[in-house]
Amino acid sequence: MSEFQDEKPALTPLVIGLTRSPTLWGVPYMAVVLIVGVTIIGWLATNDLLALLIAPVAYVVLFSLCTWDNRILDVMQVTSRKAPRTPNKRFWGTNSYGP
Repeated sequence: MSEFQDEKPALTPLVIGLTRSPTLWGVPYMAVVLIVGVTIIGWLATNDLLALLIAPVAYVVLFSLCTWDNRILDVMQVTSRKAPRTPNKRFWGTNSYGP
């Protein structure tokens, strides 16, 4: 048994690029699908070509957020699920869990 205790563990290199979410021109795929879906539904509901301008604006906003932090959409999703708004947010101007 003592002969195995002196062995060092095998280390494998971590490639940071493999931990990133798959993107389409810098924006995660699910965000692109959401942008396209909302744009198409808006266009079909209004029957106006100006509704198609939602996509480029939303894409630029999401691209700028994702260049700042590539996991920002995941952080926003977890924050909205795990830290809901408190009833006294309007009074204090922020979420407050005490008096």
